[in-house]
Amino acid sequence: MLSVTSFQGLAVGDVMSRNIIQSCCFLLLLVTHFAAADTVILEDGRAIQLGQQVEYYKDLDGQLSVDQVRAMPDARWSLSEQNILNFGYTSATYWLRFSLTYTGNAAERHLLEIAYPVLDQIDAFIYRDGALQNHFAMGDRLPFHARPIEHPHFVFPLSVAPQQTTEVYLRVQSSSSVQIPMSIWHGDALLEHSYVEALGRALFYGAMLVMAIYNLLIFVSVRESSYFWYVMHVMATLILLSSMQGVTFQLLWPEATVWNDTVLLVALSGMLSFPCLFVRSFLKIPGARPKLARVLLVLASLGLVTTAGAFILPYRIMIVTTLLCIVVGILSCFWAGIVRWRDGFHAAKFYLSAWVFLLSGGILVISNKLGFLPRNWLTENAAQLGAGAEIVLLSFALAFRMNHERQMRNQAQKESAEAQRRLLEHQMQANEELDRIVRERTEALEQANAKLTTISATDALTGVMNRRAFDSLFEVEYKRAYRDKSPIALLMIDLDHFKQINDTHGHQIGDLCLTQAAEIIRNCIRRPPDNCARWGGEEFVVLLPNTDLDGAVCVAETIIARFAVARVSHAELSLQMSASMGAASHVPEHAVGREDLLRQADALLYKAKANGRNRVEFANAQEHIPNN
Repeated sequence: MLSVTSFQGLAVGDVMSRNIIQSCCFLLLLVTHFAAADTVILEDGRAIQLGQQVEYYKDLDGQLSVDQVRAMPDARWSLSEQNILNFGYTSATYWLRFSLTYTGNAAERHLLEIAYPVLDQIDAFIYRDGALQNHFAMGDRLPFHARPIEHPHFVFPLSVAPQQTTEVYLRVQSSSSVQIPMSIWHGDALLEHSYVEALGRALFYGAMLVMAIYNLLIFVSVRESSYFWYVMHVMATLILLSSMQGVTFQLLWPEATVWNDTVLLVALSGMLSFPCLFVRSFLKIPGARPKLARVLLVLASLGLVTTAGAFILPYRIMIVTTLLCIVVGILSCFWAGIVRWRDGFHAAKFYLSAWVFLLSGGILVISNKLGFLPRNWLTENAAQLGAGAEIVLLSFALAFRMNHERQMRNQAQKESAEAQRRLLEHQMQANEELDRIVRERTEALEQANAKLTTISATDALTGVMNRRAFDSLFEVEYKRAYRDKSPIALLMIDLDHFKQINDTHGHQIGDLCLTQAAEIIRNCIRRPPDNCARWGGEEFVVLLPNTDLDGAVCVAETIIARFAVARVSHAELSLQMSASMGAASHVPEHAVGREDLLRQADALLYKAKANGRNRVEFANAQEHIPNN
């Protein structure tokens, strides 16, 4: 166990002297399992960073209690080698521990700060001489007002008593990146630090809002979409940064814990969509680079997909996916600037100078969140610095482009009306031709894809679904049955004596039998969700969603009855077919149990063949045998 030791060695004369002495009198002695480390003195107003003075344990399944953790041998604990613990995105739970031994004469009150507001769950257990003194539960999954101290970061009081050892155990679990920057603050030092930090944030947020409002007014005036997408980009950046810093949770939605996680993904999705749309409009890419314009439009649409996924899919999957998409989006926008610069577009160089800051800040932040870079002042503030510089420079770029376009309009007005008319006609013709080609190619591709999809899903001989398509459909319907807690049924069908028919009358008659059998089965299933497929050879399978065993047996008996009255005729030959079936149905207990249903239906099919053929076998019910 690591220990932090403090002492008071001076007499106190008056109140001022006592305050100074108490602020400077902490001596922290850090020891590992085997040897003593450096001594740290707590100075007035300075925080002690506990990164390399903390031991941690990785709880893979997150099932250990604090008593079990405390009982573990020291050899299972690892000493942190990072100033700020950063474990990246992980499903594991991390336990941290350290101790403080106070040798002074008067009790002192300190604050322990964990400066990462997006952690889901933090449990702090404080022991004194082996007895539990306090337990604090924190995290952004709890309402903001449930925190022991209302602060954008996670802060809780840490009192140390004279001549006693205080042990601190922390349990941290999060679907976001697991980063644990911990500091111990003395007295009111945290309040002073928070005031300066809040002042800096307020200035930054105010500047961002001013830029957004200013450009929004320009958009209302000139109706240029670039300004609108710029404003939306600024607001997405502002919401993202304020949410990551815990400000919005404290001030806007302190009770909306689910939304507090979701808004990060929504803001990140906005950081993907709005920049792509802004670049597409600002650099006038659709007219100059149609393919690049479509790429940016796809990336912007991908932001809508990740926004929808934020409300449906697990947070960890979506945050990693969205961050990777943002990397692709930032690089694509950067490449678009290079391409338009090479095209000679006048505003591209200003745009690129702005985008370099966002690209650098975004890569630093994402690399930090994914665990590739350590957490430090640069990686923590890279987003704010990069976004701030990018927003300001983009505003200059918009102003430059607006002035340049005004000059170009004035110059164009001096030209003859005939030259302007010809130029416009040529541009319109080029755009129309381009739109026509794109539309024709898109329609042809859609028709080809539709035809290919139909061919790949159909059995060429019988015209019913093939096995590969059935597997995909079965997986979807089985998962739906699992979600809805509804029954799903299968019929496995095998034509009786089919090999004998092939051997006696030839494969042409065999093919006629398979074709007519498929038609009989298809005509016996009427509901839209029901489907049949050729399983292989002379075997067919029927999928009956939302159907119990009685319903499945009823369909099977109908099919057998149709076989009994149908005949296969060719020239002077007339044959009667029959089939053996296995019927199985159950309500799925988990989403991946469809193979069990297939095996059960297949086993019942073989039982039907063994019991005389031309019959239906099913589980846990009286046998159904057709009346011949």
